[in-house]
Amino acid sequence: RAVAAGEAAVRRVEALHAALLLCGAAEAEAEAEAEAQSMSEAVAAELLPAARAAVEAAEEGAGRFRVEAAGGCEGEVAAHEAALEQSRTSISLAEARLDEAEAGLAALREAAEAAAAAAEQEFFEPDADDVLDENFPPGRRRFEPRQLTEAEEAAVSEILQPGNPAEKLFEINNTPITRKDIATLKPLEWLNDEVINCFVELLRQHASEAEQAGEPLPKVHIFSSLFYTKLAESPEYTYGNVRRWTKRAKVDLFSRDLVIVPINQGNSHWTLGLINLRQKRFEFIDSMHGSDGGRLAVLRRYLKDEHQDKKGAPLDLGEDWVDISYTAADGTPRQTNGFDCGMFMSRTAEYLVRDAVLDFTQADMPNLRRRMVFELSQKALTD
Repeated sequence: RAVAAGEAAVRRVEALHAALLLCGAAEAEAEAEAEAQSMSEAVAAELLPAARAAVEAAEEGAGRFRVEAAGGCEGEVAAHEAALEQSRTSISLAEARLDEAEAGLAALREAAEAAAAAAEQEFFEPDADDVLDENFPPGRRRFEPRQLTEAEEAAVSEILQPGNPAEKLFEINNTPITRKDIATLKPLEWLNDEVINCFVELLRQHASEAEQAGEPLPKVHIFSSLFYTKLAESPEYTYGNVRRWTKRAKVDLFSRDLVIVPINQGNSHWTLGLINLRQKRFEFIDSMHGSDGGRLAVLRRYLKDEHQDKKGAPLDLGEDWVDISYTAADGTPRQTNGFDCGMFMSRTAEYLVRDAVLDFTQADMPNLRRRMVFELSQKALTD
């Protein structure tokens, strides 16, 4: 309405101006200005109350909206705060239960280790009359592994932290060790082939350095965990599968005192076969003290085939060569759980390399696991 009235006033003024121009009369101009002002004031007087009323109504509506909106937000905020407080309470309860569970687990582990040590002491330690002689089991020295330092323990804990399973932590002889591999050295886990073979490489390195330094230790060759499987279980005994292994390793087995053969029995148990050339014995060491199951016959056959292939002559393994499967009566370490066989096998191999008496026990396994983590990270055995 204001626009229409304004437009009408403009048209009226324009008409009067036209008349002014035509007549040239000053009175017409004054009349036009007076009429325009009068019409504007009339329009303003008519529309101003309505405009004010509209503004007041808008302000009142806006006020109501603010109150309603504020009330709604306050209610929503209060609801969120209540939910947050409930979540905090739940988290506190969960943390308390987790602390209780961890404390209980630690107590159970401690009790289990104590029970295992007691069981081994009571049932598996041989009497003096049961030990066959000083050559049973092999090993002539006492070896006391040193405790890791506080800094070394911290480094081990850092390595064992959760993370990307595929992350490569270190590499030994072109074999990568990933976080998934190293996790098999945590408590209650089975060691995998990668960890065992990298540890075997450390044993080879240690034996080689000792031989070069002229230390009075056995001259040793150690096969990888795949050797026996390739030799005897692909799917049957096949010397041709391993015929070139010693050639690639540039080793003459018959110049060695001891040949160490890790054996993976059906992907469920680790044992150790030995070809003891110094004492003319084929030996089998099982931390569960089971029988060799024909595995010593396999090693005997392999040695004859190796001699024929490399020396061009048959090897006489007559009555002076004996087969020995060690038992509890012989004093070899006894495993008392279902997951430490890889550790027992690996540490037995280490003690043989060091020509050490096999006097470690089940109770030593937690520390020996952490020690192996550190040794793999340093790419060398520790004293």
